[in-house]
Amino acid sequence: MKFLKVGGVIIGALILTTLGINAADVFKGNSGSMLGQIIATEEGGCPIDMVTVVVGQTFSCVDSYEASTGELCPAGSPSGSDQTQDNLNQQNCIAVSKAGQRPWTYITREQAQVVCLRAGKRLPTAAEWYTFALGTPDTRVCNTQGGGVANAGADSDCRSAVGAYDTIGNVWEWTSDDVIEGVYNGRVLPDGGYVTQVASDGVATVTGDSATEQFAEDYIWTGDVGAYGMLRGGFYGSGEDGGVYAVQTKTIPTAATVAIGFRCVL
Repeated sequence: MKFLKVGGVIIGALILTTLGINAADVFKGNSGSMLGQIIATEEGGCPIDMVTVVVGQTFSCVDSYEASTGELCPAGSPSGSDQTQDNLNQQNCIAVSKAGQRPWTYITREQAQVVCLRAGKRLPTAAEWYTFALGTPDTRVCNTQGGGVANAGADSDCRSAVGAYDTIGNVWEWTSDDVIEGVYNGRVLPDGGYVTQVASDGVATVTGDSATEQFAEDYIWTGDVGAYGMLRGGFYGSGEDGGVYAVQTKTIPTAATVAIGFRCVL
């Protein structure tokens, strides 16, 4: 197998083919290609559309913004799951992270996994999401009481400690985790309610009927029957319920709505 070394990164031809990268892009320097996403890095070692997470134990980089559609996607701003599928049918359609673009919504969890992978990235776990979301102000600087989805980075103060924008509000964000019959990562989740105690991944272990200031009046939605995905952060209509401790575990992974988006990690 022949390998190409670019910027200190060695990339095999088989890997390029598997991920759907045109090897000619190596020489064209096509910044819109997935290879362009992989090798265009900032000084810290992360791609230029991501920020470094120095405390991450299982990942090093996170998208600065909620994911949006790449320039080669047929539907620049999908208004339904059928348009997202049209995008997936185009092999060069990838997820990108850019300020000022409308987040990619109407996308299922598995579809989000595909477009992250095409960009050389992946969906975060719920614990990883919590790591890069910590420090985001749980105030009205984030889009939790708006009339709809805002463009990425519209609220410049809605930024986490590591520099990730819009982790609270705007759109719920998919994580890669499953919740089966009320069990997440081997533990039974509490009844839905206001968060009063959390585990190290920021997911509630104890809930109550009254909002607590310590956990910014955040809420968790749970159920004990069925197979669901896990969404984090809240959306533009969450109000006080949205935040870094806000978790939705009653949404099936095949759900695709205007209130659900995602971002990728590496």
